[in-house]
Amino acid sequence: MEEKSILFEQIRSSGCLSYIVGSKSEKVGVVIDPEIDKTEEYLGLARHFAIELIYAIDTHTHADHSSACKILRDRAGIKAVMHRASEAPYVDVGVDEGDIVRCGDIAVEVLHTPGHTEDSTCLVIGNRIFTGDTLLIGGCGRTDLPGGNAEKQYESLQRLMALGDHLRVYPAHDYRHAVSTLGDEKKSNPRLLAPSKEEFVNFMTNRNPPLPRKIQSALEWNRTPIQGTQRGGGEGI
Repeated sequence: MEEKSILFEQIRSSGCLSYIVGSKSEKVGVVIDPEIDKTEEYLGLARHFAIELIYAIDTHTHADHSSACKILRDRAGIKAVMHRASEAPYVDVGVDEGDIVRCGDIAVEVLHTPGHTEDSTCLVIGNRIFTGDTLLIGGCGRTDLPGGNAEKQYESLQRLMALGDHLRVYPAHDYRHAVSTLGDEKKSNPRLLAPSKEEFVNFMTNRNPPLPRKIQSALEWNRTPIQGTQRGGGEGI
C-alpha cells in the first residue's frame, strides 16, 4: 500500500516504544508492543483517527514492562497476536515465520527472529520494520534473560542484514533518536559489525548488565491471564 494511505503514530513511555499503524481508507489498524500505562492513549488515538484497532501485536514476551495486549483484548475486543512460541495464555492469533497478518489493506509480514527471546519476531509493513528487541538503534537486545540465546541472536541479526537498506527501523526500546534505517545500522551498529559469530556470542554471554527493574512483575503479568480471559486458540492466519 502507498505511504500516503497509512496512519502512523509512535508512542513513547520512558524507554519503551509502541506504534499504531492504520489504514486511512479502511479505518482499521494495529497497535504494536503496547505498554499498559499507555492503554488509554492507544484507545484515544484510535478514536482521534476514527479507526478500529483490530490487532494488538507483541513482538516478544517483554521482561521489563507489562504488555497492554490482554487489557486491550478484554476491554475492546482487540485480538492479541504473538509468535506461537509465546507462553502468554491470552493469545488469539499465533503466528510463525512468513505469516501475513492482514488488517484491511495493511499487510504485516512476520519474521521469526529468536535470540533475545525464543518468541521474538520482527514485523514488516511496507517500508517499515518493527524490530522489537531483536535490533535496537545502535545495539541489539540482551540475550541473558529467559529464552535468550546469543547464537540465535547473531543469526537473526545476520538475517536482517540481508534485507533492504531502505527499510526504516522502529524498535521496541530506545532512549534517544527513535528511527533509523537498515542501511544506517549496517554501517554503524557494532552488533551488526561483529567480525564473527564467535566474537558476537562471546561478547553477549560475558556482559553482565543489571536485570530489568520490573522483570518479575512484568514476566508474571505477560505470562498469565486476567480473570475472565480465556486462552485463545492460537490459530495462525
